[in-house]
Amino acid sequence: MSNIEWGNYSDFYRGSGYGTFPQEHRRPGGRLAFRMILVEQGPHDFVDPAFAETILALPLEVQNDCNWGWTIGEHRHRQKAEAGRMLVVPAEIESRWNVDGSRKILVLAVPNDTVRSVLGPACPRQIGTAFWKLCQHTWADPFIEVLMNRLWESAAGHEVANDYLADGLLTSILSQLLIRAGTDLQPDTAIALPQWRLKRVKEFVDNNLGKEIGLEHLADAAGLSRRHFARSFYQELGKTPHRWLMQERLEKAKELLAGSNVSICEIAENCGFSSQSHLTTALKQSTGMTPHRWRQHFRR
Repeated sequence: MSNIEWGNYSDFYRGSGYGTFPQEHRRPGGRLAFRMILVEQGPHDFVDPAFAETILALPLEVQNDCNWGWTIGEHRHRQKAEAGRMLVVPAEIESRWNVDGSRKILVLAVPNDTVRSVLGPACPRQIGTAFWKLCQHTWADPFIEVLMNRLWESAAGHEVANDYLADGLLTSILSQLLIRAGTDLQPDTAIALPQWRLKRVKEFVDNNLGKEIGLEHLADAAGLSRRHFARSFYQELGKTPHRWLMQERLEKAKELLAGSNVSICEIAENCGFSSQSHLTTALKQSTGMTPHRWRQHFRR
C-alpha cells in the first residue's frame, strides 16, 4: 500500500533544495523501499547534502530556454534543460544546482539498503560508483521514462498487487540504469551466509515468533557469533537481522488478519509485537492500513 503526502517538504528532503517548492511524495508498501517526489521548481541555486540514496531526476515539463547547471564531486556541468533528459545523483555525494527557469520534475530516491537487496552479492561496496557515469551529463531513455511514470502511478494504488508491481518496476529501473552506466557487476562467489544456516534461523523464528527474540538468539540458531552473524546476514540479505525479523513478524500478522478470526490483540501477542498499538503502528507504516482496515479489505 502506498503513502501519499502533500506539503512543502518531508523529513527525507529537509535541508534539500527540493524542500523549498510545492511537491507531492509517494512511498510504496512493498518489500523494496523507495520514495518518489513530484516537484514544481522555479529558478534556484542550492546545495544538496549527500544522501544514502541513489537519486534519479526526470524532468517532465521544462520552460523554454531553461538552463540546468550542476556540480557533483569535482565535475561541473551546464546545459539546456529538456523534458525527458534525466540525470542520476550517486549515493553519498554532495551536489550543487543552478537552474534559471521553471521545471516539473519526477524524482526517484532508492536507499542503499534497497540497492543491496536487489543486487545481492554483486552489489559494489561503494554503491555510488555503479551509477557514476550517469551524473556526468543528461541523457534520454524512453524505457526508463515509461517505467518511472508507471512506478509513480503504482505508488498511489491501494491494492496489494500495486506493491508487487512497484517492486518489479523498481528492479527493472535499477537494472536498466546499470546497463546504461556500463557497470560490470562481479558477484562475490563467497557466500556470506549459506542457505542451510538461513534455514535454521528461519525455522527458529517460525517456532518462537511470539517470544522476545534478540540478535544472540538468531546468531545461536545460525551457529555463529553475534558479530559474524550480523555482518554476514547483512551482506547476504541486504538488511539487518532486526529489520528482517520485524518483517517476518509483520508478514505473519498480515496473514492471520486476513485468514483468521483471532482478535487483533491476540495476533499482536502471537507475532511478538509488544502491544496491539505496536502492531498497528508497524502495519500502518508498511501498508497505510490499520489492522482492522487490512482485515476488512481482505474479507471483502
